[in-house]
Amino acid sequence: MDHPLVDSITEVSGLTADRARYLLCMLGSYPLALLFSTLLSPARASPTVRHLFQLTAGLLFCVFCFRLQVLLLLLDTGVCYLLILFSPPRLVHLTVFWWAITFMSVSHIYRMYTDYNGYTLDFTGPTMIITMKVTSLACSVYDGTHRKQEDLNNDQKILAIRRTPTVIEYMSYMFCFTSVLSGPTFNLQDYLNFIDGSNTEQGKPVPSGILPALLKFVAAVFFISWTFVIPADWEPFFDAEWRESHSFLYAAGYLYLMCFITRCNYYFAWTLADSVSNLSGFGFNGYKENGGAKWDKITNVYPHKTECSSSLKVLTDNWNVGTALWLRRVCYERSVYAPTAMTYLLSATWHGFYPGYYGCFMSATLFLLTSRKLRRVVRPKFLGSTSIKMFYDALTTVCSLLLINFASIQLCLLSFERNYVLYKHFYCLPHIVCILIYVFCPSPKPKKE
Repeated sequence: MDHPLVDSITEVSGLTADRARYLLCMLGSYPLALLFSTLLSPARASPTVRHLFQLTAGLLFCVFCFRLQVLLLLLDTGVCYLLILFSPPRLVHLTVFWWAITFMSVSHIYRMYTDYNGYTLDFTGPTMIITMKVTSLACSVYDGTHRKQEDLNNDQKILAIRRTPTVIEYMSYMFCFTSVLSGPTFNLQDYLNFIDGSNTEQGKPVPSGILPALLKFVAAVFFISWTFVIPADWEPFFDAEWRESHSFLYAAGYLYLMCFITRCNYYFAWTLADSVSNLSGFGFNGYKENGGAKWDKITNVYPHKTECSSSLKVLTDNWNVGTALWLRRVCYERSVYAPTAMTYLLSATWHGFYPGYYGCFMSATLFLLTSRKLRRVVRPKFLGSTSIKMFYDALTTVCSLLLINFASIQLCLLSFERNYVLYKHFYCLPHIVCILIYVFCPSPKPKKE
């Protein structure tokens, strides 16, 4: 038996107990965030009090959701902090990186062993978030204590840390209640500025986050409603009679719908987390030209841009934004050999070890390279008039979504066997077409100087 409230939610909604606990914590974050931004605002409470509140609430959420597994999270963060304290400055980013990646990898393997092909929400989710935070922190410490200022790019100069955070600062950053369960991730400097109240713009105080939080909450409810109206069901693809009785186009449409419903779960979790962060006062990113406040500093997804993008690059740039930024800062900008390949490898490892993860990123790479090459050749021919360009944009939007669905389906099915059945049904058509286009499409002519 679980907590009575959890049991009630599972009976009414049909959610599993692990998801019900997650939902309770996310909804419980709202009154805590409102309390944090009012009674515990920087003007009324010291940074230490605010850190302790974030840490305590975050740990309680983890205990409620994961029980004794919270000890594994404390082990991970504790070892990483010791490595930051005692590793030589020239090696701190490497020692922390390899410990965090190894610990996370063992967690993924354990999950595969205990819940193969399952989606149980356990401690591996927070472990993935902690891995991003602690490796980003270690790189910032490395940049601030070992590298020369002239060797840093502008982003690294801003994020460089020249002193080791205190235990309270570090643990609060790792377990802050607004992001410990589902993100988003962010860098330590932004978090410390938020805690001490220095995240202001032009001397103005941070405006109220109630309105953006409310709007994002409504958006989150909208997205999760789709999952109740049309639950994601992949099993028809593994029913031979269903496959034979439905046309290719019907199956492709059903595939798109199931992928959209699956994305709605992520839209819900990330938008809700963004909403809670804004309500607590975190996420303010200055003012627009018209004077309105921007609350997108730690936004992790832009659903409208993801669903309506006219290119694969724009689509991927607006999906899981925090993870993409982490990959760029920790891996791509620091790899001395094959940075693109290393970044995709790290991304796949971060997700786990199911074959579907690696198949997805290899497919996405093929689709992205092909679309980039085709766009350079074809797009100029559609810029003659507004109507023709609108037709081109509509066509590329549909193609982008179809391609990303055929790639991301592997993230949903996970195992090789299930992915093989589905791709066999569609004859690997997107991959074959993209390979032919990439091989036989002429490269764009270089521009004359």
